[in-house]
Amino acid sequence: MFKKSVKKKIHLFMRKPVKGIHFSTENFYSELFKNFNDKNFEIKFKTCPLISRGILNRIYLSFWAFFNQGSINHICGDINFISIFMNNNKTINTFLDFYSMRRLKGLKKLIYYIFWIKIPFFKSRKVITISNNIFNQLKNLIKVKNKKNIHIIGVSISSNFKKKIKKKFSKNPKILVVGTAINKNIKNIILSLKNIECNLVLVGKLNSEIIQELIKNKINYKNLVSINKRKLIKEYIDSDMLLFPSSYEGFGVPILEAQSVGRPVITSKFQPMRNVAGNAAIFVNPVKISEISKAVKVIINNQKLRKSLIQKGFNNIKRFKKEIILKEHLKVYNKIINNL
Repeated sequence: MFKKSVKKKIHLFMRKPVKGIHFSTENFYSELFKNFNDKNFEIKFKTCPLISRGILNRIYLSFWAFFNQGSINHICGDINFISIFMNNNKTINTFLDFYSMRRLKGLKKLIYYIFWIKIPFFKSRKVITISNNIFNQLKNLIKVKNKKNIHIIGVSISSNFKKKIKKKFSKNPKILVVGTAINKNIKNIILSLKNIECNLVLVGKLNSEIIQELIKNKINYKNLVSINKRKLIKEYIDSDMLLFPSSYEGFGVPILEAQSVGRPVITSKFQPMRNVAGNAAIFVNPVKISEISKAVKVIINNQKLRKSLIQKGFNNIKRFKKEIILKEHLKVYNKIINNL
């Protein structure tokens, strides 16, 4: 009799959701492996039982991860520290971004570097970076000797983001902003819209300083916190454009989400946003308020350009099809299994 082959268990470790914070990456991996069926692999999602906050929580999570290992352990999201006790030969770390290396100072920065970057890197059989930009930053942070173990794999988006071209551009356009962290450049967005008749939709938690800026500059706005995927998609459909002039991103998922629905995009001219958006966006310097303001006005007043950006957006998202991204991940998993 033939012995039935046992599927290898791929454990995907992800952050516990935090109210008011939108984790694009968790949504990406959930969608990527939705209805996954493969003769070699079985996917199991391992969501952290605690929020990654504080020393005690993180120590607990590191031991929890150790006792929940699979044939392959793929750490997704900003919890790379949990790989500290894992089997080196079976672990993959995905690095999303290194923004904390800019934001943190002194001892906190050193701790982050050691436990979120250095140890996870050397504890990994394979490493995935989500853009060329993150790959280059990783090379600068760690003296990488063997680049063969680092794989650059982009992000795909949910198939629920479907083409829905807006028949009529709003008189007072609805401008969508996804994410409210400091790198999202919210203050400059507000100042750029000061003299533009529009309705601003901000997805993410706002602090008191930003709320005061909105009031001071007389911006008509709506703030949405902790919305689900269905509601987020509706906001894209209801919007007239996406405004995404981030100062820093690991990838820039909202760019693709907006392009999939059929909305013109304004984003930063810096990498990786420029590469992700392709030729289907207006690019601005995020620190120059006048550039952001001018780009918004161009979108409002130039119907021909809007149509062109929308069509180019549909072409651009073909590069990030789920099937392509999934295939690249399976290649990495197979390389580990074949070398065990």
